[in-house]
Amino acid sequence: MRAPDFKTSVMGRRGFLQAFALLSLGGLMYGISKADARPPAVKSDFVVINGWVLPAQYFRQTQA
Repeated sequence: MRAPDFKTSVMGRRGFLQAFALLSLGGLMYGISKADARPPAVKSDFVVINGWVLPAQYFRQTQA
């Protein structure tokens, strides 16, 4: 078994910035394509308040 060599750099600053820029660009393109393909929001029959899921009819106004 060899002793670890800590003198060599695995990835320099320039390589790190290039990888970060490439991943950011890929994430941006993936986010844009997913946003275009997303269907419109469907009206829900439930309301979430402070983590509680409650029926929406409880909050609807009734006419008297």
